[in-house]
Amino acid sequence: MKATYETGLRGEEIAEEYLIRKGMRPLERRYREKAGEIDLIMEEGETLVFVEVKARFSDREAGGGLRAVTPAKQKKIARCAMLYAMKRGCLRRPMRFDVVEINREDILHIPNAFQPGGLMF
Repeated sequence: MKATYETGLRGEEIAEEYLIRKGMRPLERRYREKAGEIDLIMEEGETLVFVEVKARFSDREAGGGLRAVTPAKQKKIARCAMLYAMKRGCLRRPMRFDVVEINREDILHIPNAFQPGGLMF
């Protein structure tokens, strides 16, 4: 296994544990569709929360993970989220897109980190 893959898996575990402590309920981990992948799908009350996790354990500055969630990446996540919601019959539920950055010293959780554009993303 590549080091970056292992770092990503560990980051997802840390993020999931952190979000559970904040009161969210896990629904899926590493959800995949042809359109892309969503690292974590959580539930907060009635809201579906689609979470992109960026693990940065090197000496990079905080916020680098958030910058790595480019508009192209956001579009893939949003399309994947739409397919998830369609398949599970939950298109009418509130949804949001969060980013969690894990670094050596902290966890940075950005709720509503982005909003997908357009009706069909």
